[in-house]
Amino acid sequence: MNRIFRKAAAVLTAAVMAVSMVTFSASAEDSRQKLPDNEAMTFVDAMGAGWNLGNAFDAWAATTPSDELKLETSWCGAKTTKELIKTVKNAGFNTIRIPVSWHNHVDKDYNISSKWLDRVKEVVDWCLDEGLYVIVNIHHDNDKNNYAYYRPSKAEQTQSVKYIKSIWTQVSAAFKDYGEKLIFQGMNEPRLTGSANYEWWYDKNNVPNEVKEALELINLYNQTFVDAVRASGGNNAKRYLMIVGYAAKNDELGTLSPYFKMPTDTVKNRLIADAHYYGIGVKTSPAVIDGLYKAYSSKGIPVVISEYGLNENGYKYSDNTDVAVARMGDFYGYARNRGISVIVWDNNYGGKGISNSHKFIDRATAKVITPEIVSAVTKAGAPALAVNKTTASTEKSTTASTASSSSKNTGTTASGAAFKVTAKSTAAKKVTLSWSKVSGATKYAVYQYKDGKYKVLTNKLTKNSVTVSGLTSGTEYKFLVRAYVNGKWTAATSKEIVKVTAK
Repeated sequence: MNRIFRKAAAVLTAAVMAVSMVTFSASAEDSRQKLPDNEAMTFVDAMGAGWNLGNAFDAWAATTPSDELKLETSWCGAKTTKELIKTVKNAGFNTIRIPVSWHNHVDKDYNISSKWLDRVKEVVDWCLDEGLYVIVNIHHDNDKNNYAYYRPSKAEQTQSVKYIKSIWTQVSAAFKDYGEKLIFQGMNEPRLTGSANYEWWYDKNNVPNEVKEALELINLYNQTFVDAVRASGGNNAKRYLMIVGYAAKNDELGTLSPYFKMPTDTVKNRLIADAHYYGIGVKTSPAVIDGLYKAYSSKGIPVVISEYGLNENGYKYSDNTDVAVARMGDFYGYARNRGISVIVWDNNYGGKGISNSHKFIDRATAKVITPEIVSAVTKAGAPALAVNKTTASTEKSTTASTASSSSKNTGTTASGAAFKVTAKSTAAKKVTLSWSKVSGATKYAVYQYKDGKYKVLTNKLTKNSVTVSGLTSGTEYKFLVRAYVNGKWTAATSKEIVKVTAK
């Protein structure tokens, strides 16, 4: 929404089950709903708990100040620093969303100011240096102004398509060599801004023609976004893109509307359904998550709730910590078990005694002010296993590797030595995994991919082989092996994954 004091968003949960035996049954149950197995679902799981850098780069003004960079601090009151980004990472968040408004920073032909774009890139780079996933979007550019905006109405269609295409063509070109941890979100809350009747709500059982038109145009604008990014080349050819419905609604008014359509794409499994949610928790509204699960994640289309909080207009998080921990943890867990990642909204406004707070980290001091809440959500939102993990320098220049389909794979240890993993089905309903010994390793861990996440089967192996039983004949399985060297587990990357079909 277009207001200064607002929003909070959360994250998700993934339970890890450790089994200490060498030969085990693979039929153990957990609370996670059945989820399809594809790269996109694994990618979103790895995004883990997220945090919004709200009211910074999304701030806007009726008149652009002579120093356009001052807009960054005009709403939130603090300039983004490296220390803040480090705090976000150290607090346990895996993802940072950077909302950006562009219209104060373009000329009459929609050319983006290099000064503004360079500043956005600087902060993106800081995030990637910390190993974070980063989301960049078009945020408050849907309010009508003199020339630079989009709005879903026929009268403004030509203007809107031109604007969206121009912004995303330039942003995509600026980031085309960045790795897949940089994610683009086409729009924030596309809607009929300024409409007294329909800006935030309409009757789904009697949809007015004006709204039908808007819903159809939002589909067109989403397609324009996807096409512009893909046409820019480089790593944008396969970049993950987030797609939103009317006003970012999470129900039959938005992403679940029969009028809403996901765009067509030139690559498979790279689109993410997006929505917002503000409410006190799952106990009062499980239908929100259930609807998104049924429509998307249960079908292999990942979902991110890119803004979340206990109340749209803020909440006394610092005064009601116990309530917030319980309610938000409840929500995150319910979402994670359905393959949905959530990002908490933080606009740097709030504190003790403030009822409309959306503040979890103080930007001036770069310190967490609600440690119990942040600890709860980052633990609940921790991914099952970040198989997409790459170094920060690699993320700025290349796309992360994808899992091999062979039954033999070679990864690298912490010291860079070859790490060969082999999988064979040696008997009915059984698979034997073996791998080369890793110098300095004191133990090994084996993971199996099941229901949308990697689960620990054993993390106490001292031998370099294991047999998995209780499998289904004719079914393909994925396994991952890691070594414990010098007090830490080797990096979990797709290179240590093997696929094998059970006899």
